[in-house]
Amino acid sequence: MRRLLLGVVAALALVLVAPAVTATVTVQITKTAFTPANLTIGAGDSVTWHNADTVDHQVVANGGQFASPTLAAGKTYTHAFPRGGTFHYHDALYPKLKGTITVKGLPPVVTLAVSAPVVKYGSAVTLSGTVNDLKAGESVTIVALPSGQTTKQVVATLQTTTNGAFSFSVTPEANTLYQAQWKGAESSVTVQVAPVIKLPGPSRGGWFHFYVTAGTSFAGHYVYLQRLTLAHQWISIRKLVLGSRSGRLVSVRSIRAIVPRGRWSIRVLITPDQVGPAYVEAWSGTQPIVRR
Repeated sequence: MRRLLLGVVAALALVLVAPAVTATVTVQITKTAFTPANLTIGAGDSVTWHNADTVDHQVVANGGQFASPTLAAGKTYTHAFPRGGTFHYHDALYPKLKGTITVKGLPPVVTLAVSAPVVKYGSAVTLSGTVNDLKAGESVTIVALPSGQTTKQVVATLQTTTNGAFSFSVTPEANTLYQAQWKGAESSVTVQVAPVIKLPGPSRGGWFHFYVTAGTSFAGHYVYLQRLTLAHQWISIRKLVLGSRSGRLVSVRSIRAIVPRGRWSIRVLITPDQVGPAYVEAWSGTQPIVRR
């Protein structure tokens, strides 16, 4: 029984890793025609021309996409068609012999990637991707769905460049889902936005003035004043309520009163429960504080 199970697993593995199936179709070259003269295949398939005549023939695409050597009686020439399109061809030695290959393209696929998944408020990121027909001049639509909204917004309509590539710079105001749309295909990425917390050095009067900036007000929300320990861990030492402009004044004297003696680094942290679903947790740069 164990050997039987192992055989089944091995066979299943071969199926899972097997490459996509392609086909090779043969066209006979006779004295009077290509047979069949009109052929439809799938992207990735190949066509083999077989000289079934007693004289030489040469298969040449009208657009120059392929050309066989001169084929003596019984010889063959094979060409693969990786992408969709219509290809007209003829016999270079007997131009009256003509044929057409119609290649059905693969289902449309568009990819989308972002240069940074998390950015500070006010920072730009680059969206980039490709379409799988690898053509320039294809129209790709970029839409956005910011946090808290239910309707997608069109932010750009782009034309692909070499190899079907496209890119576009965006500056999200809040956590945003971006989507590239092309011929019914879609691909999405999410960009998360962190508020900016600025903690300048203290004023001459001995006050730290920090504020939190984003696309919404955080007035009345809590932040935490934190200290870096000797074990290089941040611990919260004071909970503060932001004022009407999402800022707060804290005296150097009051901070010195709650830290141990020595030189320490402090920062301001706003947690996920305080920024809400539209933003991610954020913290300021550091400032030194000394208690003698």
